[in-house]
Amino acid sequence: MPDIDAHSYDRTENPTDPGLRWLAAVILVIVACLAALPFLSSREADATLGGLKAVADKQFAYDRLLDLLKDAETGQRGYVITGDEAFLAPYESGTAAVPEALRTLRPLADNADEVAALDEIGSLAQRKLDEMAETIRLRREHGFGAAAAIVGNRNGKVEMDRLRALIGARVDALDGRRLELRERLRATLGYNTVLAVAASLVTALVIGIALYVAGRSLRERAEAAAQAHLLAEAQADQARQSQQRSRRLAVTAEMLQAMDSLTRADDLRDVLPAFLPKLLPGSAGAVYLYRSSRDFLQRAAVWGDAGHVPELVATGDCWALRFGRAHAAAPGDGLRCPHCGDAAVEQDGTELCVPMISQGEVLGLLTARVPPGADAALEQASATAISEQLALGTSNINLREVLRRQSTTDELTGLYNRRYFDETLRRELFRAERTRAALAVVTIDLDHFKRMNDTYGHEAGDLVLRAVGQCLRDGVRRSDIACRYGGEELVVVLPECDTQAAARCADNLRTAIARLVLLHGETPLPPVTASFGVAMWPAHGDDATTLLQAADRALYAAKHEGRNRVCMA
Repeated sequence: MPDIDAHSYDRTENPTDPGLRWLAAVILVIVACLAALPFLSSREADATLGGLKAVADKQFAYDRLLDLLKDAETGQRGYVITGDEAFLAPYESGTAAVPEALRTLRPLADNADEVAALDEIGSLAQRKLDEMAETIRLRREHGFGAAAAIVGNRNGKVEMDRLRALIGARVDALDGRRLELRERLRATLGYNTVLAVAASLVTALVIGIALYVAGRSLRERAEAAAQAHLLAEAQADQARQSQQRSRRLAVTAEMLQAMDSLTRADDLRDVLPAFLPKLLPGSAGAVYLYRSSRDFLQRAAVWGDAGHVPELVATGDCWALRFGRAHAAAPGDGLRCPHCGDAAVEQDGTELCVPMISQGEVLGLLTARVPPGADAALEQASATAISEQLALGTSNINLREVLRRQSTTDELTGLYNRRYFDETLRRELFRAERTRAALAVVTIDLDHFKRMNDTYGHEAGDLVLRAVGQCLRDGVRRSDIACRYGGEELVVVLPECDTQAAARCADNLRTAIARLVLLHGETPLPPVTASFGVAMWPAHGDDATTLLQAADRALYAAKHEGRNRVCMA
């Protein structure tokens, strides 16, 4: 009996079947490959995403440099033509920021060709700045003719065109690089998905062989067979997790690409519900963004069966915002966020709240209810990663929205600026010509505005301009375009508006301005009035230039007839 036990022990502890040794080696290799797969996949994807961000930063720097030069040129030309010092504001801000923009670009150059292009851009930019400074000096010291002679020799235009071409070439190259990186990311994610599926199939095959060999050779060693079975299950679970991570990476990349095309945060309500259910399967929730007042968070998007989700969330009603990190509350937990409401208590599942943080700033909040039975820790980690991507995409949207608003809106009055007006008037004229609809242009000039500035100071003048801008915004239709043309000159474009309606609209605006009661500190300001000139397309002009000239002639007639009146062209 002792001999039999010793023989059994020796056979159990020292197996001699070479098939088992080979199978063990194969399993170890597969385990190592599966363990390395998520790391390699994430590293490659992160590197590509980092490259995409670097390309976007460089492209933004080139675009900003060109915008600064354009703003400086616009201010220079406005001052040369009019002699109005107000036009020098964009010129001075543009010329002051150009050297810093060039210094920002130089560390981003990654090859000799780009360094050479930057050197040429810097040289051309400096010559352009010198040319603009010279014309401004001549305008101040010798008047319009001397400055116009330099502008008229077209050297400045040639240099500006060369700058546009050089910067445009760099931007086009960056666009190509961005497309290349996106294709690489798509290819990497597709390859990882195929690799994960193949690993799962190989794992299933190995499991079958392992069960067959264990059933034939090691029936008496139930414990060893059970351990092999547990190992196989762990491998299959790891393969499933790897495949799920790859799928989430692909969906996340698609979501970021979709968000990259947005220009307004309001568009998130249509985009996010298409991706978040795939990233958090079986969940329901909402994404909130801070309002400009920073006192409440406004619901930006909702997905799933989230009928209990409120429209607004106060900052103090969310533990995640208080803690500055993700917060999970299962049924029965005491620390449930008040914004979840009583209805959420009756629901099964875990409530997740994750702040959306970008560069240390909380931009919003991601809330989700995950179904019961889900791994709360894993879902919380996934929600945290998703919130980081959402914060990055939202930050980019906010930046694009701010840049768009700054490029089209006058900061003082809140009206559109002259650049936007020039583009919009041409577009509306094309539309009117196509539809044969009436179109009116109303030019406005504040009466005795220089006297207001000289008597009460520029702060009082700014107060008047802000109030008049508010009158225009409140007094026109949503389809109308109210702009600040320059200084105290304003202009309104009235699409699909006949002569009588245009005159009536202009007179209503005149009356609203005349009714303004303004105080500068404790000092009451004198009544504000304005003169209006109205011109109609096509009766008074068939293009933007002649139409504006007709409206200006009517405006001058209103001035000569005593001001505070509306005159038709």
